[in-house]
Amino acid sequence: MYEQLRLIRLVTLARLRSAGWVPWLLVSGWLLAAALQEPMLFRRYGIYLVDDAAWTGGAVVLVVLLLSERRLPRRSALICNLVTVAAISVLQVVAAYLADLNPWTSSLSSRAMGCLFFFAAWSPLAITLSRNSGAAARDKLVGKLVVLSAIVMGSMLAVALRSSPDTFVIGASVLAFLAAVCWASGPRSTT
Repeated sequence: MYEQLRLIRLVTLARLRSAGWVPWLLVSGWLLAAALQEPMLFRRYGIYLVDDAAWTGGAVVLVVLLLSERRLPRRSALICNLVTVAAISVLQVVAAYLADLNPWTSSLSSRAMGCLFFFAAWSPLAITLSRNSGAAARDKLVGKLVVLSAIVMGSMLAVALRSSPDTFVIGASVLAFLAAVCWASGPRSTT
């Protein structure tokens, strides 16, 4: 257990150093711009620009962090990627809360559900990135196509979970999670 926590800490530090400060600065500016330009009139109609900006910024930072350091220990790659998604989901909720201090803010329970929905939308991408492709060109192409489809699926699930999280959308996110787990635990190619 201690060894796995140490690996998670080392991978997180390596990812943060590889990504640098530019994505964090861009997302902070993005949130500040959304907070400054949002008229309070939109809140009465259910439009929350700051929360949407936090989701978009969190997704960009997540993809940058997941792709910045690809050399992961095989035994803890899945856990490291899921911890990264969980940390970014919490950070985007906290950043949205701090940037959005006004009378019509969302409740704490809706922000917690937003954190869970962000994790549900982007965890299949993290799971598919935990599997290394084989050495053959065909295996690398299939691996890249699976990761690309996980990015597209994650963005579609993020929009659906952000706008109207009904049972079909939650079911789709569960199926995407299970499909990613099946992909990650599939047999490795030896050729």
